[in-house]
Amino acid sequence: MTVDESTAERLSHPRTAFRAVEVRPPPEMELPSTLDRFLRGITEYQTKLLGVKNSSPVIGYEIRRFKPSQLRLQFAVPSIRLERKVRTHLSENVPSVAFDEGTPGLPVSEGDTVGVGVLTLRRKPEYPLRTEFERPPINSVVSALHRHAMRDSRVIVQMVFKPLAGGPVRRRLRRRQASQESQRLREGKVGIAPGRDRDATAREKQQARQIDRKSGSRGFEASIRVLVIGAGKYTASRIKEITGGFNIYANTETGQSLRTTTVRSLRKTPILKLVKAVRDRSPSKRFLLSQDELAALVSLPDHDQENIQYSRP
Repeated sequence: MTVDESTAERLSHPRTAFRAVEVRPPPEMELPSTLDRFLRGITEYQTKLLGVKNSSPVIGYEIRRFKPSQLRLQFAVPSIRLERKVRTHLSENVPSVAFDEGTPGLPVSEGDTVGVGVLTLRRKPEYPLRTEFERPPINSVVSALHRHAMRDSRVIVQMVFKPLAGGPVRRRLRRRQASQESQRLREGKVGIAPGRDRDATAREKQQARQIDRKSGSRGFEASIRVLVIGAGKYTASRIKEITGGFNIYANTETGQSLRTTTVRSLRKTPILKLVKAVRDRSPSKRFLLSQDELAALVSLPDHDQENIQYSRP
């Protein structure tokens, strides 16, 4: 969709008061492949209505490239307390990391085109994504945004998440579904013809173990969106090019991966609704991740790239 003047003004100012913290990784240093310890440190579990409703804070992780020469990484949190926790725990997990004030709004002007791609899980949420890496997997996403790529486009890759808390009925239902799926994989398979019965394969048993591991882990609701500004008729192509970097999270053992849907509509409302969700860092098209999966998604790049804003000695 093409943005008019009044819409551009609204999109430039978030409705919710998030505090954005820009993160600058140290150059030429080997970083943790995932940020599990950091994620544990900043997670807050909160409930209300006698422990039924989940009121845990939403946290955002963003990769922003408004200029080809500048790629910025930032966390967005709703309180000063959480901002302090981000700075403290990330410094412990990534020595020599630096911080700066982040950017809250969207760089949208009158006449710009905007488009959104939404990532979701390809299979049932019980099946986990890949979580073990030798280097930070976010390198794959960041490398698609080098300074020579898509120079006509401004890009925001955004992940918003909050921990699961409360909802005892839904929690029991999720665990029951995971248990049933695990049991189905472990059971012998009855063939169509006599004598065609078989035991579970090694791959099916491994899938069952991974499902059990995910169901026993702390869970998070997550949304992943890619906003492309100013690309015109190439918007869908740009989204596809950027989200290709998430293929690294595909788990060949479970068959789980992230699927991208570019939002298309003859009306502006569905697209505008998602652009506003990116602006306000509000969840949409949510799916379930384990702590290990999320820790891999919010990793910091150690990729040597000219437009990454690094810390300085």
